[in-house]
Amino acid sequence: MSETTPDEAPEMPDAHSWHVPRLIIAWAVAAVIGVLVTVLVPDEGRFSWLAFAIGASTLVTFALQLGTAQREGFITRTAFSVAGSVVVICVIDIVALLLPAV
Repeated sequence: MSETTPDEAPEMPDAHSWHVPRLIIAWAVAAVIGVLVTVLVPDEGRFSWLAFAIGASTLVTFALQLGTAQREGFITRTAFSVAGSVVVICVIDIVALLLPAV
């Protein structure tokens, strides 16, 4: 077992390895699907459709991250992107619940 010193700390990944535009695309897709579900689906069926929205945005994220063809950081990028998509959809639903029905 080797000991690490502060001088041997692992390097942070550069901005290119995160593929920020792909993260933004995945979050935008989640936002569009979330808004469509909120606007078009009645309250009784919204939960099922929001689960569908999260699943669809997860598939989009997976496809976008596979398209990078970069192995390093794949799990981290995918997890961060999916978590962001879930947060985006949750925020849209919470805002919809707080606004009065028109």
